[in-house]
Amino acid sequence: MSNGDKITCEIRSLEKGQLTVKPDYTDSAIVIDWAKVSHVESHQGFVVTLPNGRIYTGELARGKEARSLDVIKDDTTTTLPYDSVVEVEELGETFLKRMRGDVDLGISFARSNSQKNVTMQGDLNYQSEKHLFSLDANSQVTTQEKTSNTNETTLKTSLFRQIRKSNWYAGGLANFLSSSEQQIDLRSTLGLGLANRVIFTNRTNLNVVGGLAYTTESDAPNATSSARNKSLDSAFALQFSTFRFDSTTFDTTLWVYPNLTSPGRVRMTLNQDIYYKFLGDFYIRLSFYDNYDNQPVIGAPTNNLGGSTTIGWSFH
Repeated sequence: MSNGDKITCEIRSLEKGQLTVKPDYTDSAIVIDWAKVSHVESHQGFVVTLPNGRIYTGELARGKEARSLDVIKDDTTTTLPYDSVVEVEELGETFLKRMRGDVDLGISFARSNSQKNVTMQGDLNYQSEKHLFSLDANSQVTTQEKTSNTNETTLKTSLFRQIRKSNWYAGGLANFLSSSEQQIDLRSTLGLGLANRVIFTNRTNLNVVGGLAYTTESDAPNATSSARNKSLDSAFALQFSTFRFDSTTFDTTLWVYPNLTSPGRVRMTLNQDIYYKFLGDFYIRLSFYDNYDNQPVIGAPTNNLGGSTTIGWSFH
């Protein structure tokens, strides 16, 4: 550390300007301000990411200059200034060991009408020297006496490969939606696209995605739709994340699907999440979503809005 302290520990990750480490003598990981770290050394393998998208893998060693980091792989040593390092992730020996993510749960009930609401959410992320993988899932189920149960489930996943050590990535995506409110049993969207990391810093990330997708939709029994159940769509996404106040993360994800086979039809999904870390790897999440379709199933709403408050745990 800059004040002369030395910590022997497992280096978990660096993200959002915070270095997460786990000493043997603590029950949970601790978080350290990256700006107050003098140097790090480890014989374990890591993935080190820079703002321009360049990725290096290898062991970590102290650089010859002040606040510089050496990444050593085989006989090659790359020296990086600390201020240019945005992320550091453990390079596990297997796919599962490289995973990181979170899972959270929220439950509410009302005695007057026996209403119960259960919300479950989870995220998985994986990064290697050339690949990025993400999976986001959300499910809300509401039960109540003398009325039909309702549910809202979404799953979004993608796998991208870096193009020539740049901020550009190419890959595939798969998004799924089931909504009793919009009378959709299952809507599946599969596609290919390009992604670009427009902003990539210790505090703020902005990604844009564009591509083509094929959508199939199975409506609820007895539901009638004026739109096609199979279509070719263009797909555009905006993914924004910013870290503030040393404990709060704001995530916004917007997907827009203009229909190519039925011009004039547009679908959109919006997710806004606020994470507040309050104890180690535990956090509170406030979530809001909006599923929009300008040509919904007849009798179903154009917008389906919802929100939830959950308590979760993140893992590396």
